[in-house]
Amino acid sequence: MLREFQIVPAQQALNQHQVQIKVLESEEAFMDMIGTDGYIYVHKGDLHLSGDLILDTDKLDKMPDGRPLQGFVVIGHLTVDGGILNEEGDYGPFLYVTGNLTCRNLLIGGSPVRVEGNVTVAEVIMLHYNHGWMRCDGMITAPIMIVDDYYLMPFRKEVSQFYYNDRDPESPEANECMESEDGDPIISENLRVLLCNPMTTDFEEIRRDLAAGESVVQPQERTLEYWRNKVRRNWRDLKRVPMEMRTSNLCQEAMAYCIGALQYFPPGAITAELATVAATRDGKALRYLPSELITRELCYIAAEHGAILKYDIPERLYEHALLCTVIKKNDWQMEHVPVVFITEDMLVLYVKSGRGAWLDRYCQQSGVSKQKVLERVMADDIKYLENIFNWHLSPATYAYAQQRYNKPEYAEAWGALNQRFARKIGRLSTPPL
Repeated sequence: MLREFQIVPAQQALNQHQVQIKVLESEEAFMDMIGTDGYIYVHKGDLHLSGDLILDTDKLDKMPDGRPLQGFVVIGHLTVDGGILNEEGDYGPFLYVTGNLTCRNLLIGGSPVRVEGNVTVAEVIMLHYNHGWMRCDGMITAPIMIVDDYYLMPFRKEVSQFYYNDRDPESPEANECMESEDGDPIISENLRVLLCNPMTTDFEEIRRDLAAGESVVQPQERTLEYWRNKVRRNWRDLKRVPMEMRTSNLCQEAMAYCIGALQYFPPGAITAELATVAATRDGKALRYLPSELITRELCYIAAEHGAILKYDIPERLYEHALLCTVIKKNDWQMEHVPVVFITEDMLVLYVKSGRGAWLDRYCQQSGVSKQKVLERVMADDIKYLENIFNWHLSPATYAYAQQRYNKPEYAEAWGALNQRFARKIGRLSTPPL
């Protein structure tokens, strides 16, 4: 529990401080989103906190009877030496301050915030995600202010170095995000030059650093242990590790969290042996490997472990057996098979591997008989009839199945299928309207 605050039942705090009409746009919105259940932390008088004030619900202590903590109320000025941090964009306890709010960094996502005085931030204000809401009656002052897809009530500001707000038509055009070759957003160079890590390129990375209680503008020593901890929390931060610190062990650890870490391995670090290990772990590794390492044999390994045709296996290496291996693992990948490779055998495998949802289309494209495909599937084993009766039942398929399996040796299974699909089978003999 935060010793500086008194734990007050929510209904009592609302009666005393009228928070329900001061936080969010209306009392109705407050009751709909927050309500009167649970508790509210209340501090009467000015408050000075030496560390960070965390507003993420899952990082806060549980209330005495397990009911939720709904918010923080400070009747006075609030000064926080560290940051006020709400990384979660969907929700969080509200913060209501009747006086001024002063802190080093302000990171707010899903926690509603109302400050009746001024907001003064020493380094960075970052307001993120569209579930958030904030109102400041006074002046917002900070060197850097980022408002990313966030609802901020009309406000006055003094932002000295960088201002970005994707909902403000007066946000400087030079501060807009750019787009990488892969279509990912990249923060403006005007912001990057202000950050202490030149490898930081997007708002998510800034948000992660702020949520960890770090400064994103003050120079700091970053040891290998620092980066190891960062990568353990989020493998994507391997991208921001200086090349000289991207050791084999660190890269391997990041790859264990997600195969996507391969894209951040230093040049020359990916060997043929490592490529085989990676493709065996996850076939999607191929999309991150140097093209010269992607062999026919490696594609077969990747196909057995989740590779996706459109993104992972180069079309220059397509062959019938390889494509069938992929389809057998994931029938939906049939949509990525070029028509020239579609055969009757492949379509039989396609129906056996799933439900053959687009069989009509693929048969038409390739000139293969749909009925012939379904008959071959049914002929192979009675177990495939459930699939056929579910998705491809017709007078022709039922007649073939009846001829093939309405025999004494299949009596039990055939009878069970007919009982289960009796309604659909009955409709087959109903004359069209």
